[in-house]
Amino acid sequence: MIPKNKWLMALAGMTLQLSIGSIYAYSVWIKPIELLNGWDAHQLKLAFSLAICFLGLTAAFMGKFVQKIGPVKAGLLGALFFGAGLAGAGLANSLGSLPMFYLFYGLVSGIGLGFGYITPVSIVVKWFPDKPGLGSGLVIMSFAAGSIIASQIISPLTSSFGVANTFYILAICYACLMALASLYLSAPETVSAVKDYHDAGGHVPVKELLNDSRFYALWLMLFFNTTCGIALIAVAAPMARDVIHISESAAIVFVGVIGLFNGLGRLVWSSVSDKLGRWNTFMCFFVINAACFLILTQTTSPVLFQVLVFIIIAGYGGAFSTMPAFIKDIYGDEKLGPVFGYVLIAWSAAAFAGPWLISLSNDYSIIFYLFAGILALTAVLGLALKSRLKPNNLAS
Repeated sequence: MIPKNKWLMALAGMTLQLSIGSIYAYSVWIKPIELLNGWDAHQLKLAFSLAICFLGLTAAFMGKFVQKIGPVKAGLLGALFFGAGLAGAGLANSLGSLPMFYLFYGLVSGIGLGFGYITPVSIVVKWFPDKPGLGSGLVIMSFAAGSIIASQIISPLTSSFGVANTFYILAICYACLMALASLYLSAPETVSAVKDYHDAGGHVPVKELLNDSRFYALWLMLFFNTTCGIALIAVAAPMARDVIHISESAAIVFVGVIGLFNGLGRLVWSSVSDKLGRWNTFMCFFVINAACFLILTQTTSPVLFQVLVFIIIAGYGGAFSTMPAFIKDIYGDEKLGPVFGYVLIAWSAAAFAGPWLISLSNDYSIIFYLFAGILALTAVLGLALKSRLKPNNLAS
């Protein structure tokens, strides 16, 4: 039997996140699917929003169930649903059924995303008690890394095997990787797996959270930060072509580098938060990104434009990897999984809010001003909410 240690546990968690992170390469699917079935980009974007929506909803409302069955079975369920969702998406493309595509890629794979996202995070963080930010950063960084790998293999596969067969191939590969990684997951010996997953003390009633200002603080901070970041991800390539007039090939490279900074931000910022403090780290996201959006309204330099977007995306990714450690600081180990699940509903909401806001105007400068204002107000809101928290519950 392979000995359990924190680095192998992190590797198992990273493998799960690497697989489901391929969802962030979704824009690469749009062109080949358009050519095959004639569905336009607007129609296809809904499948992505649905998948992220069901990720958050599953993570939130299946938290108690995940605690009951344990990390191995939860990870295997994630593998089953995610693989079935991709396979069903392939069948939907073969049959030319858009509703069926929404059902499998949006709902079914989204459920798999939810199981596959929250399970390794809640486990791996426990293996890094002294540096929970590093633990969550290692795992969640892999979610972004998965998009980089997927973006490089989807196009060659669709060219060689077709859209449907590519979905089938990826369904089998990702499901197998997720299943193998799930079999290794377990809580450290210092944390009783029985207690951690079966003790009712780890359950957090929704009513309790709805009366807790700390929960609103965490939820709103993640929502507004994610709304502004995911909006850029949704339109990265066309935005770059329209604003700085780069070529199609350069736009594809731009999207790939965005994935890189999304991943690096998740690792770097979460590690920084171990020293700087979670709340202070989130304030950095809001202030720095608000400034970047303001500068974006004025720049015509392709290099500066791309650098600013990379900084924003790094903060976008950093918020996801810092949040589990932030929740652990406030609510403790046992409540990390359930609270994290409910907080991830903010991601579900932002998956619709961000793309909708950025579509309100063809003038990106107006949108950039809007996002700068949103983040600036969120920083003010964050400071007000901080005063409601007990000092000994804050990582400062």
